[in-house]
Amino acid sequence: MTELSADDPRKTRLPVVALPVSGGAFELELEVDRIARLRPVPATPQWVVLPAFANMHAHAERSFAGGPLPKSLADAVKQSEEARKKSSEAEFCERATMLLARALAHGTLRLRTHTDVDDLVEERALRGVMAARDRFIDRLDVEIVAFANARTDPASREGKRRLNAALKLGADLLGAVPALAPEPRSAVTALLELARAGNVAVDFHLDEHGTPTKSLLGFVIDETVRYGLEGRVAVSHACALATLPVAAAQRLAQRLAAARITVITLPATNLYLQDRGEATPRRRGITLVKELLAADVDVRLGSDNVCDVFYPYGDADPLEDIWLAAVTAQLDEPGPLIAMACGGRTEPKVGDVADLVLVKAASFRDALARRPSQRIVLRAGTPVEPPEPNRATVAAHSQSPYG
Repeated sequence: MTELSADDPRKTRLPVVALPVSGGAFELELEVDRIARLRPVPATPQWVVLPAFANMHAHAERSFAGGPLPKSLADAVKQSEEARKKSSEAEFCERATMLLARALAHGTLRLRTHTDVDDLVEERALRGVMAARDRFIDRLDVEIVAFANARTDPASREGKRRLNAALKLGADLLGAVPALAPEPRSAVTALLELARAGNVAVDFHLDEHGTPTKSLLGFVIDETVRYGLEGRVAVSHACALATLPVAAAQRLAQRLAAARITVITLPATNLYLQDRGEATPRRRGITLVKELLAADVDVRLGSDNVCDVFYPYGDADPLEDIWLAAVTAQLDEPGPLIAMACGGRTEPKVGDVADLVLVKAASFRDALARRPSQRIVLRAGTPVEPPEPNRATVAAHSQSPYG
């Protein structure tokens, strides 16, 4: 897939590529682990080159668990509890391995996964995900969020104990779904207190609903500033923002930017679950991406759930997430779309570390239209491929009523 230069073994020459924003055809040359040259050439590109993807929200150990189709978000939460209760540490590990392998094959070199911390799984899910992460050392950087789900209240003594134990075991961040706690605001404050004490960042599941009066976004902004955690907090979903009046939403967007809070939009799962019922949904299930970008808020993308009771489809392919964001948020410019999926980068530049994904397409628009599976993934200039998961374990689990 790549050709080593005959005159210098430190240099790698890639196929003729198109740049996703600038367009054109280029010869791209790497020197050791960095991009050394981008030279325009009179040729027809067969590949488009992108910065490596960063999937900022996944649930690796839940992925590929299957299960009944949900009737609502609340129903999915209930079904997920049944699945978690039946899963062993080995099954959590193999499902996470499958998810990480698919992500890496698509061109993801950084992935953040929310891992359940509750009385049903105790430490099984976290240990399973950590074991899966170990299989990808030097290939895929995995951030693990100790996730306080509906069964774990960060404000309770037991919830605090479980979250602190998860950090000691090896989790990197803290997360929670405050809306499902007995006292949502207390849950927000408690999680931020734990984060400050543990010197870790926070990623909230927040406002995953369409009820403006229940929005916690303004409170999270206030508490982030009060605890001095600017730049260390992310909110995932933020669907309720799209239900607020225009002026109120714009004020919140400006405050998010001032507090340096990242918003992670998850179009696949939210489009599937929001406003779900017998009738066709009237709400689109996606946050105000355009308005957040206009206010200089960092907006990122994640695959969220993959083939489980929350979302029965998907394959952790960031190109699919970009396509969904382009369609649902009506974003046409490639730069912002690529930045959302590539950790803020838009296209390769000379001097950058060669963390790249080449997609078999003539242009970015072509890649987005077809989302071809043929990819070349480079980490620091070296091609990387995923390990093969133990599919027998996953197949055995998939025969259960919840797998």
